[in-house]
Amino acid sequence: MNTKKLFSSLLVAGMSLTLAACGSGSSSTDSSASNANSQPSSGNAAVTEDVTSNVDDFQTQTSGDTLVYGTSSMNGDWIRGFTNSSYDVMGRKLMGTDYYNGYTTYSRDKDGVYVVNKTTLTEDPEFKENEDGSKTATFKLNPDLKWSDGEAVTADDYVFASLMISDDQYGPLTGANSVGNDKAKGYKEYHAGETEEFEGVKKIDDHSFEYTISKDYLPYFAESSMYAISPLPMHSLAENLAISESGSAFAVKDGYELSDEDKENYKKTIDDQIEAKNKELEEAKAEEDFGSSDQKEYDDQIKELEDRKSKADSGDVDATDLLKEEAMLKYANEYRFKPDPVSGPYKFESFGNNMLKLTLNDQYAGNYEGKKATIPNIVLQAVNNKIAVDLLVKGDIDIWESEVQAAQIDQIRKAAEESDPKIAYVDFERNGYGKLQFLTDLGATKEKEVRQAIAFLIDRDDFVQNLSGGYAVVTNGMYGLSQWMYQEKGDELESKLTHYTLDIDEANNRLDNSSYKFEKDGKTPWDREKAASEYESNKDNFDYWRYNDKGEKLQVNQNGASEVEVTPMLNNQLPDNGKQVGMEYNVVGGDFASLLNYMYYPDEDNPRFTAFNMGTSFGTPFDPYYQYHHEGYDNTSRTNDPKADEIVTKMRSHDPEDKEGFLKDWEDFQVWFNDYLPEIPLYSNQYHNAFTTRVEGYDATPEWDFGENINYMNLK
Repeated sequence: MNTKKLFSSLLVAGMSLTLAACGSGSSSTDSSASNANSQPSSGNAAVTEDVTSNVDDFQTQTSGDTLVYGTSSMNGDWIRGFTNSSYDVMGRKLMGTDYYNGYTTYSRDKDGVYVVNKTTLTEDPEFKENEDGSKTATFKLNPDLKWSDGEAVTADDYVFASLMISDDQYGPLTGANSVGNDKAKGYKEYHAGETEEFEGVKKIDDHSFEYTISKDYLPYFAESSMYAISPLPMHSLAENLAISESGSAFAVKDGYELSDEDKENYKKTIDDQIEAKNKELEEAKAEEDFGSSDQKEYDDQIKELEDRKSKADSGDVDATDLLKEEAMLKYANEYRFKPDPVSGPYKFESFGNNMLKLTLNDQYAGNYEGKKATIPNIVLQAVNNKIAVDLLVKGDIDIWESEVQAAQIDQIRKAAEESDPKIAYVDFERNGYGKLQFLTDLGATKEKEVRQAIAFLIDRDDFVQNLSGGYAVVTNGMYGLSQWMYQEKGDELESKLTHYTLDIDEANNRLDNSSYKFEKDGKTPWDREKAASEYESNKDNFDYWRYNDKGEKLQVNQNGASEVEVTPMLNNQLPDNGKQVGMEYNVVGGDFASLLNYMYYPDEDNPRFTAFNMGTSFGTPFDPYYQYHHEGYDNTSRTNDPKADEIVTKMRSHDPEDKEGFLKDWEDFQVWFNDYLPEIPLYSNQYHNAFTTRVEGYDATPEWDFGENINYMNLK
């Protein structure tokens, strides 16, 4: 257990990644921060009890002015940095609380390329190379942009967003795992609380601002993606805050004075946080993996709150800090669940019973091409994936994306081929894969040879056939078949990679080179022939395990979501195959939220699990620095390898025109990944997106889903 995950109970604990019950239903690529988004790996999507499992019981919401998008269970988080599933992301895209349809300065086009948003800006940005190696972009905003409540969108909203989410108190106070604008000049000093000025962001006037990229991030191969800056409604979230005269810090709005009531409310907020933290501590103590390091971390957090309370009691309350924290809490406690106002094509109406209702935003100026949505109402409705295609054919839902199950795919194809089809579909290679991920610094999986041995204990071809009916392939690196890098260099790359497949002898070879090469006494060499004999004669009660010289057994515990088919499939293979190499391998099913806690916040001294099955979708741009550099904030495998640090840093540091240099480093990264094996790719699916024939203009690709395509669609 690690209490970095625990924060004020005024908030709902969560993760920053785009997470979901994967398999059937919507998926997404979340490219702003993390370029690999985790999901339970394929199979039956998780559904809550209120998700109908019978076609006849389904209460349809479709009508002449309402499109229904079928999805899996949603968490109801509509901003980044919390418990976003890929299904929540679809809502974010439609409301513009993401980097897609809202008034971002750069947007992704249909090919995943970042382009100037000509609706947001009146002209292309002006760029200036600075003497210190940094680079400044000046953005001139369209003065006619409006939030959904009719208020003007101004430069204040862009600077406010950067300042708030990059602030040193934003994460600790809200529990969000967002890092903010980490590539901007001066970010490290501002994020550390060393200065109130964020040098890399500056308001010029009401309709223009500057954004400066630090020299530390230049050159950057996907440079245009760094200039995708989005606004937040400052007038709604922080009505008494202003942007300082310098243009790079917060200030109190002219005329506002801190009242005694404000001070008391501020102190009450701190009291509430202390009370909530103490309650969390008591609950955490009841958990079996609570340790002394957890106690210390709680003590430190509570002391920090108590110190703030002591300063407030003495009258030492800074108005700017108070208003800033109020804005953060309002954003995380209110706007997060009911975003209003928004800048996207649709406005939030309601969320309940796994149904998100949205209405057309009549203030929306359009996407990067000026295209505007026209369908009056959108409903995102969670359904049981087993009956989703039946609901689609019946007309009870209009769209069902990312189907990977062979039976449902066959059903879609058959229905679309009828003489008078009710549905149509598009199919494409998934930009991601199902995987088995490891913690690479804890337990037995901290040894590369153990991870490689596990890869040789899995029949991955079995997954392709039994799970996806042939609508999938086995991959050997961190790539998707639809990625341009693989399309250009895939054939050449494959010859350099190990194709892990079921091979007991090879698994034993790898383990013989690990520390686990002894019998229980930690001295006698482990004997594979003795193991084979024991396995043949006493498989059910097998007890001839490998140990290291400390007498520690070779044991790997894996956690997987119970509702996905991959979990039992791995359970059918790994525990039994593990016996043949002296590895005690245990697969435990559970809910996905618990899996995330075990993966993100393991007990450093005694981790309960060090292997997890889930899925990943790769973002655009593809930048694995965040996942595999030892300082990467999305480094969930806890990789700490100097070679990886070197490769991922080189890979991102090419000039945008140096395509060949980037491809060479991409290839080197794949070779490293295939050897170090922080995760095992299990299969990469072919996605089938199906829709009713009353839907016009639907055109999905690996980089372009319903949430981005909505501005081009209509209903017959």
